[in-house]
Amino acid sequence: MSFLKKVFAGALALTLMTGTAAVADDNYDIRIIKGSSINLVSQASRVPVLIQNNYDTEVRVLVHVSTSNLRARLPQTTSVTIAPNSTVNAVVPVQAVANGDVELTIWLTSFSGVKLGQPEVITMHVIGNAEAIGLGTMGGLVLLLLVVGSIRMARRRKQAE
Repeated sequence: MSFLKKVFAGALALTLMTGTAAVADDNYDIRIIKGSSINLVSQASRVPVLIQNNYDTEVRVLVHVSTSNLRARLPQTTSVTIAPNSTVNAVVPVQAVANGDVELTIWLTSFSGVKLGQPEVITMHVIGNAEAIGLGTMGGLVLLLLVVGSIRMARRRKQAE
């Protein structure tokens, strides 16, 4: 690791621990790794956010998420601690409100409010009542088989008499 990178990592770690504001810069070695679109098929779940820390020190950040519409509800911030030179899968709780597509804008900040890196946009397809639809369909099929079976049994009894 170059001298300049070590100095920058030390300054970031000091800033994150002391809470003093620093000048925002896009040269941070902590970033969100963009993932594929997410299918939310339940009323409540967790959205995975992959965060990579390339510093030689542990870093604590806040994960911010905003939605493009009100089809999903998420907390405004989630705190995450990332080990040195590692990647962590932070989970953000989500609650489905309505069906449709939602764009999630995700960004990182230090506890002092300094923005770290660039925001990422992930598309989420919300089908909040998929479980209820699946259970209703299965229940309807079982009921249909029970009715058809009962009718067949009643006909066989009449023919046997």
